[in-house]
Amino acid sequence: MNKGNSIYKGLTSKLIFIQQGLGVFMMVMLLLLVFVQVILRAFNAPLMGIEELLILPTIWLYMLGSANASQERSQISVDILEVFMKNQTVLTIIHVIKNIVSLIIGIVLTYWMFNFLMYSFDLWKLSPLLSMPMFFIESALFVGLALMTLYTFVDLILSLRDAKNYFGNSRKGGGI
Repeated sequence: MNKGNSIYKGLTSKLIFIQQGLGVFMMVMLLLLVFVQVILRAFNAPLMGIEELLILPTIWLYMLGSANASQERSQISVDILEVFMKNQTVLTIIHVIKNIVSLIIGIVLTYWMFNFLMYSFDLWKLSPLLSMPMFFIESALFVGLALMTLYTFVDLILSLRDAKNYFGNSRKGGGI
């Protein structure tokens, strides 16, 4: 498993760095916009459209946070079988199946979001008040799903490697 972890970290370290940097930038942008909004409202001079601007960093933060949870394997999951089932062979197989199903769903959703992104780019919708291109907001959905699918693919590779090691050790008499 140690070799698998080093491969996982090697494949994604630069991507995670960019993802976290973008997340920090969006968080600072969100905080600055909210700060400006509060200050201007305190002086009874609200800025029109600041709520519309807040949508951009908010959606990017949601999607980058989802991708981060997927990368860290800290997303919410219902692993009820692991509580009740103690048979390691069945749990290993279920883990591989869970990753395969997750990957298929991720690929389908990423494909649909890519088509939506191309449609959005062709249409070039603008926000109602500031005429901000909605493409920049909608692209966060594609980027987030693509990252989650990539991390699921890496998890599938690692779970297949774990299953291979488990079943290889089981045949040699070293399994649980």
